[in-house]
Amino acid sequence: MKKRALVGLLVVPSLVAAATKLDGSYVATAYAVTGTTASGEWTHRHVVAADPDLLPIGTRIKIRHAGRYSGEYVVADTGAKIQGRRLDIYMPTDAECKKFGVKHVQIKVIQLGDGTREATKQADHAVKADVQRDVEKGAVGNAATELDWKKKAPASGTAK
Repeated sequence: MKKRALVGLLVVPSLVAAATKLDGSYVATAYAVTGTTASGEWTHRHVVAADPDLLPIGTRIKIRHAGRYSGEYVVADTGAKIQGRRLDIYMPTDAECKKFGVKHVQIKVIQLGDGTREATKQADHAVKADVQRDVEKGAVGNAATELDWKKKAPASGTAK
């Protein structure tokens, strides 16, 4: 019984250490290809493509220094050109992608995925819940992006 408890304690710090090593600088671009991602999820805001050798499918991350796109995302896609410390953020239009360009961003791993579709579904659900909570509070740049807040702003206005 004591061995199981000890083993459990040793595993958790190693997972935390692995996720911490993944935090830091990444190069971010954007893509607007609508469809099914590598995880089986449909593309939507708050989805990124990443190198699965670094950030497995189902990983939740927080992106900073991405301007109006700073917020919480789920790694739900991969791509042949997305290798190493690179991210590709899904945006619904080519115009948004071009405007975004290439940015040096900072990421923090919230939860490391295990590469499965189930992990992606759970992470996506958690990201959506965090975004909704931030939108209700009027918070921007934590989980919710500026775009999430702007979508809600007109609906919360009062009639004149």
